[in-house]
Amino acid sequence: MADLMFIESPAKMKSISRYLSGKEIELFATYGHIREINKRWTGYGDKMFEPKWEDSKREVTFEDKKIPIIEAIKRKASKASRIYLATDPDREGEAISWHIYSILGEDNQKKCLRAVFNEITEKAIKNSLNNTRNIDQDIINSYLARVLLDRFVGYKLSDYTRKKIGGASAGRVQSIALKFLVDRDDEIKSFKKESWFVLRIELENGLMLSTVQLNPDLLPEIKLFKEQKKGIVWFQSKEGVEKLIQSLHKDYQLMKVGETKTENINPPEPLKTSTLYESAINKLGMRANVVEKTAQKLYEGIIIEKESIALITYPRTDKTDLSEDFVQELKQHITDTYSEKYLSSDQERNQKIVKKDKLVQGAHEGIRPVDLTMSPEKLAKFISNTSPEYKLYKLIWAITLSSFCRPAQNEKKTYFFTNNKNWFTTTENREAFDGFKKIMRKYGLSQEQQTEKDLSAVFESLKTGNNYPKKQEHIVEESTSPPSKYSEATLIKALENKGIGRPSTYPTISKIIQSRNYATFINRKFEITELGYKVSKDLDRNFSNFISYDYTRTMEEELDNISQSKTDWKSFLQGVFVDWDKSFKKAEKFEIVQDRVCPDCEGELIFRYSRWGKRFIGCRAYPVCKYSELAESKQPEEKLDTLCPECNSNLVKKKSKKGNYFNACPNFPKCKYIEGRKTQEGVKNKEVPDRVCPKCSGKLVHKYSFKSKSEFIACSNFPKCKYLESVKKS
Repeated sequence: MADLMFIESPAKMKSISRYLSGKEIELFATYGHIREINKRWTGYGDKMFEPKWEDSKREVTFEDKKIPIIEAIKRKASKASRIYLATDPDREGEAISWHIYSILGEDNQKKCLRAVFNEITEKAIKNSLNNTRNIDQDIINSYLARVLLDRFVGYKLSDYTRKKIGGASAGRVQSIALKFLVDRDDEIKSFKKESWFVLRIELENGLMLSTVQLNPDLLPEIKLFKEQKKGIVWFQSKEGVEKLIQSLHKDYQLMKVGETKTENINPPEPLKTSTLYESAINKLGMRANVVEKTAQKLYEGIIIEKESIALITYPRTDKTDLSEDFVQELKQHITDTYSEKYLSSDQERNQKIVKKDKLVQGAHEGIRPVDLTMSPEKLAKFISNTSPEYKLYKLIWAITLSSFCRPAQNEKKTYFFTNNKNWFTTTENREAFDGFKKIMRKYGLSQEQQTEKDLSAVFESLKTGNNYPKKQEHIVEESTSPPSKYSEATLIKALENKGIGRPSTYPTISKIIQSRNYATFINRKFEITELGYKVSKDLDRNFSNFISYDYTRTMEEELDNISQSKTDWKSFLQGVFVDWDKSFKKAEKFEIVQDRVCPDCEGELIFRYSRWGKRFIGCRAYPVCKYSELAESKQPEEKLDTLCPECNSNLVKKKSKKGNYFNACPNFPKCKYIEGRKTQEGVKNKEVPDRVCPKCSGKLVHKYSFKSKSEFIACSNFPKCKYLESVKKS
């Protein structure tokens, strides 16, 4: 019998099969997860946290017939001599392998071997087959804890937001990401702008001088902006700058030249998931979902000369380490292509290297090219250089090479000028060594601002003691800027800095927030909606201990601890669920409308929010009773001199839903008198003499329809008997 290898993606089959020629191994793709947690309530047993799984309804072709994926897996497994579980090398991949293993019988389970590889290359696949292992139960426990935690919190929070706020859903990480947007929005709203003025002197030779110190004699006359420290002088008013200008002569004398200082600009680290998204969004203008799809294609393989070839390592990783073998190849490539002076030393390069023994055990690497002979120039011969695949590969290539290059070096020299005991400076910046920037510039990824003109010759001509005439003074108003709204890149970076979320969650967070109408995406920035603001503030008010940066980070750390066998997953869930339950019970107390009951069922009225964030009053018995009204600020009801004919209370003026005014009894619903209605004397429930209901022989009574504004006759046994007739008919 042949061996069997399970993978989750059919897109990888062609790439992997290239390296299995000559081996009797059949590939079978599961198309992702084959089981999902039950969608009813939390989907697990309350006491032992045993998940209730639902098999995938997906069908595949097996021996020319369409059969369920689960059945196909079992049939394939029964015919194999060995079963390689070769799904992705992350938590989700481990979970898919575990699900496959779990549905197999005991005999087939004995055949199972876990094979892990970070890149689709002949060497990596061969290593994985020679170094198989068992399924990592600690990773599975972490997966189960995460799934159940997210289901429990997501189910209860979503139920709460739908009932009380009108939100579509809420979740553990989703809600904290929304909090980032709302907190930033609050910062922007509370921001107070501060302005000041600076003076810049343009010399005839083209140099621009900045004011750094005033003549002491001028200080009593000129107000400065706040307390001044060493650096550029900030003036409180434009008038202060003009006073300084009046005291200045035409010529500025060069008094001294500072020492040359060298500044290192360090290269980027190898890419991980978060920095891949940030770089692709900022440098290539891609959206997060495009980065996700494109990186997956590059990992699984793209068609080159009729063959599927994988180009990068696994794209979902929080590591920046690179394999020992690849680093040796990379160092040689940099030396051969750019010369040895560009290669960083081991002291300059602070990256770790994954040892071979760790790599065969499935340790993650950073995101890198798998083959250094496939340069972007070579790839451009096979695919369009405007395609997202080419652009993203070029970015990964350039950053990987740059990460092992020497830093770029700038030399800075400051020149000090004086004019009537006032001091001014200008700084010469010169690139001494381009270092890693050589590669970034080569591939158009440096994003450096170009200076308008080269002033190096002017700086060389300067001599201490010489005078240099001014061309023009520039009074410039500057001000503080409010914090920027989050982009996809800055939100991902903020989440990572707080230790929130994991590589697989970054692209989905943005998608969920927008699909729930909590935020829109305008000009590459998130704009919080009214509904998103209300949902976040309500969650913050009622679940501040849980919807917080520190708590969410702690949860992520605990889930990581479970995967390392440091924490028991069931004990962890037990403690977390008890704490959440207390908060849910407290938060579910609705804001009740005082001194009123539902006019339809006499139930309790409460304040709710629509899905668009509008506040309204609704019946607590919803959806059984669907009464609702706008929650306008109530005006005091005008008391009238006219008495209610049924209970002798003073009538009051009321406003209908349509905005029309009418007079009614204030004792509603005990007394339902409304002035002008034909529902009282003479009409409502007045018995029809000498007649009975032709359907049930019950009494017939007069009724009034407010919709058609007409009288009709109906059976008194309504709703059991629904007989009715118009008054004209009678």
